[in-house]
Amino acid sequence: MTAEPASLPVVAAAEPPTTAGPASVLPAAAAGELRAAAGPASVLPAAATPGAAAAGSRTAAESGATEPGVAATPRQSRAALPAPFLGLVLAMGLSSFGDAVWLIALSVTLVGSAGPAVAGLVLALGSLPKVLTLLVGGAVADRTGPRRVLITTDLVRAGAMVTGAVCVLFAGPSLPLLTGLIVVMAVASAFFIPASDALRPNLLPPEHLVRGNAVYLAAVRGGQAAGGALGSWLAGLGGLVTVAVVNGVSFLVSAVAAGNTKTLAPAQPRERVRVKQLLKDVGEGCRYVAVRPALRTAMIVTGLLELSGAGPINLGLVLLGGQKGAGWLLTAMTLGASLAFVVSVKWPPRERAGLLATCGLGAQVGCLALLATGSLAVSIAAFFALGLVAGLTALVLVSLAQRWSAPEMRGRVMSILALFTLAATPIGNLLIGLLVETLGVPLTMFAHAAVALVAFALLVATPALGRAALTEEKKS
Repeated sequence: MTAEPASLPVVAAAEPPTTAGPASVLPAAAAGELRAAAGPASVLPAAATPGAAAAGSRTAAESGATEPGVAATPRQSRAALPAPFLGLVLAMGLSSFGDAVWLIALSVTLVGSAGPAVAGLVLALGSLPKVLTLLVGGAVADRTGPRRVLITTDLVRAGAMVTGAVCVLFAGPSLPLLTGLIVVMAVASAFFIPASDALRPNLLPPEHLVRGNAVYLAAVRGGQAAGGALGSWLAGLGGLVTVAVVNGVSFLVSAVAAGNTKTLAPAQPRERVRVKQLLKDVGEGCRYVAVRPALRTAMIVTGLLELSGAGPINLGLVLLGGQKGAGWLLTAMTLGASLAFVVSVKWPPRERAGLLATCGLGAQVGCLALLATGSLAVSIAAFFALGLVAGLTALVLVSLAQRWSAPEMRGRVMSILALFTLAATPIGNLLIGLLVETLGVPLTMFAHAAVALVAFALLVATPALGRAALTEEKKS
């Protein structure tokens, strides 16, 4: 794919985001999904972006990318989300359900056949292929098209599940077989995550992007919750073979739903993947983010948002609530995150998306500081508020990144953002453990509040983010 100069126009102020991963402060990530935004056109140099097939330069208005600058008039449409998009959402919920059930059945099988120590090591190391191939997955999505990558990864995972089921049925659940399945699923997920994040802005108008992201992530979370609740029962009822087949079928349904989606603009011609070109494509994606101050800052803010909340939300449940109070804290957090989804769907932020993110980060600083009191009642209220404000802020930041990225660069931008969030969670878990041993719980919570305060200061110091709005771009 040859590089061609892209002329980036001045368009509507800014737009809102999404994000998260199962054990993350950001409600969504389906596998971890958070994203950022581009800076003012006045300070953005023309950047080389990979061309598809068209010759010459294209403006961002033509390509679908927008940047903060001239305020645009929002289209206050209350039309329902497109049916193909809703079909994709339902399929993702089903796929998440299958994944959750598979994870439980896999864990039970590994512990039973290899012991808890080996099982923990295999599951931990199994996440490394995802981290190592995530940026490549974003580059492939940009080069071949996100919808094609979604369909391909779903078919690969379906094939892996069915093949694994057959092998387990006839040869038993050997450790090498299960390890191979974990690696295949992790690599496929690394390609799926940026493609999924890159596709959604192509299916929805900008004023509906936050709503769409919220509905999508709610379906993913709902599938995970249902799978977690029913996983042990299904695993005991049918064993690993049945669970693998069910998960494979869910991936086939997801592939059909992805193939049924319709983009707002005609799809641009894409080039074939050349292995030697992928590293160059990844480098172009990193430079694309690096030279755009608002986009770069949004990435950092999202990572700090995740880092400040990961430890308190994961290990903090036990540290603050103990055996009896941990459940109450988790419930409060879940209710707050659920309310964030409802608010984003019912009253999606548009003109004041950046203001919402600013206020949300400020509130997160206060919530984390309140955890230092040690009071269970105060902690329950703080966890509820934390789930709400972190969810809203993450949705805004992700949507901004999606909207402000040129379509031909969006997969790489989303993969970089996903890498930020995936790295923040284990680092946050390690950090809180070390800090509690050294400083004690109260000072540790203040330290996490300080991390959120740094993110808040960065956002305030970047006017393009604070004034961001997710509205329909102005037509020239």
